[in-house]
Amino acid sequence: MEILIKKVHSTFFFLLFSFSLFSQSDNAIRDALKKSYDAEYQLKYNKAIEELTAVYEASSYELNLRLGWLNYKNNKYVESISYYKKAILKMPISIEAKLGIVYPLAALEKWDEVVNQYKSILKIDPFHATANYRLALIYYNRLDYGNAWKYLQKYINLYPFDYDGNSLAGWIKYNVGKKEEAYVFFKKALMVNPYDTSFNKILGIK
Repeated sequence: MEILIKKVHSTFFFLLFSFSLFSQSDNAIRDALKKSYDAEYQLKYNKAIEELTAVYEASSYELNLRLGWLNYKNNKYVESISYYKKAILKMPISIEAKLGIVYPLAALEKWDEVVNQYKSILKIDPFHATANYRLALIYYNRLDYGNAWKYLQKYINLYPFDYDGNSLAGWIKYNVGKKEEAYVFFKKALMVNPYDTSFNKILGIK
């Protein structure tokens, strides 16, 4: 019985000690995050990064995600991508991490990788608005109007009175020769933003 009591006391002490260490680590990370937010607000990105690298744990999704963003803001795109990839590896279906990594990828003009990230988002959420719209825009700029419309029509159905969606839809339809359909989208875009003059010549507005 005495041996059992000693074992219980030993186990309790170990758990208490482990919890204490966890709390100290947790508090240190929260404090570092707070300081990094304050530094970012002042546009001191190096300082914000330093605060987190001091408590960095490679297995932390949150720290990798945050360092991915801060390195992007600090124009350190390669480093940013590296942190985002670690975050994605930790949480493979994290949409926020996939949306984050497209910024440094785009900055380095790695458009095929950007496309792959958006498509991986759509495998998780086929109607994700941002992924569908940005894929449509990328394909439009590549003059691939078929794929541009394929993705944009999902966005349009989700946001039928959205300026960007209607404007892009108008240009896609106009470039494939479907002018009457293009006019419908352009006119709807003008209902959202009456001050836009980019369609005036096409619509015959003086």
